[in-house]
Amino acid sequence: MRHIRHICGLPLPVLGLLLFCCLCWLAPWDAAHGAALGGVPQAIWQDNDRSHRRSPAQIKHQLRPPQVRAARLSLAEDAQQGRTARVRNLIAANAASLPVAPAPGEQLPLLEDGDWRLKIRQAAVVDGDMVLLGDIAAPLGEMDAVLWSDLRERQLWPAPEEEGKPLQVNRSRLSQALRQLLGREVAGRCILPTSLVIQRGGVVFGEEALRSYVVKSLTPQLAAMPGEAELGDFRLPEYIFLAHAGQRVQLEPGRLTPGRVPLRFAVQEADGTVLRRVSGTVNLTLWLTVPAAARPLAKGEALSPDSITFMRVNAGQLRDLPWDGQGGPWQTVRALSTGEAILQSDLVSQNTVRRGDVLTLDYARGNVRMTTKVEALADGGPGETIPVRNLQTKRQVYATVRDGGTVEIH
Repeated sequence: MRHIRHICGLPLPVLGLLLFCCLCWLAPWDAAHGAALGGVPQAIWQDNDRSHRRSPAQIKHQLRPPQVRAARLSLAEDAQQGRTARVRNLIAANAASLPVAPAPGEQLPLLEDGDWRLKIRQAAVVDGDMVLLGDIAAPLGEMDAVLWSDLRERQLWPAPEEEGKPLQVNRSRLSQALRQLLGREVAGRCILPTSLVIQRGGVVFGEEALRSYVVKSLTPQLAAMPGEAELGDFRLPEYIFLAHAGQRVQLEPGRLTPGRVPLRFAVQEADGTVLRRVSGTVNLTLWLTVPAAARPLAKGEALSPDSITFMRVNAGQLRDLPWDGQGGPWQTVRALSTGEAILQSDLVSQNTVRRGDVLTLDYARGNVRMTTKVEALADGGPGETIPVRNLQTKRQVYATVRDGGTVEIH
């Protein structure tokens, strides 16, 4: 301690203060100097070997803070969703008004004239040793071609060392790296995703490519369906990586019925082995032209040509198969309102006997012939044998249905 006091002839507290100031002055220089020499450190990468096998919803859940995943905080308290939660609360309390929607034909301007942005992709594949800005970004708006030609070749950081294994950069680290490497002005014009996943070598299919693949694959089956089929409300993976060009993605659709159709994308090796499957869905809308009630129809009313019209309906909203317009004569088994589709289950043949109907029984045995009134104890069509009860004697016998009002015993 005595020797330290005499260094440079300064007291110990003053010497300590000078040493602390020197360290603070050298720290920024050291960080900037290291970044200039070595680029973004490898610590920017996060192992995405498990994430790329999961659905986008699972990945988003994984990226949430541990307190949110453990249900100790609600999603509304997530830092990334705090602003959304506050706006939602203001709207619910009538303290904020929604923006006025644009008039038909108008569009809200995203960029002003002469303005531009760089949209950072969610997933990208690089072939070299360094990640270039052109590998992960696409220009939007009116960007000068010379400027983009220069920026697209800008080296960012070393590519992942292992080929065919996606690695992830979260939004915070990505923003920090772009500001450090591109400067605040260019980095401020970048539109960042929730996370960026990069793979060295191989192939990546984005959501748009997967959507086109689904439409192309399902078109032959949709063409064979009756009516007019439409696909919409796609819920597909944001991306699917392949380790090399020999692998492929095979669509495994579920049963094609109106409504939500399940989809599975199987990633197959060159020999056909399925490496993993990723789920998705698409909504199938099937429009059919079906018979409908032209006016209100009462239960038991006979169906006539003037009581039928035709309407275009969504088959997904029908609880049964529509009537095909064949056969008859028909009568309704329930009341139908105007414009309501006529289903097969809504009709019964007028020659059909219903339980409880009062019928005429024709009895003929040898020279004995008689006619009496009976009550049907079961439903039956022409040619079927049903039990009936004599209204006078209350005796039950079996008779064959001739038509909607007559049964017979021969």
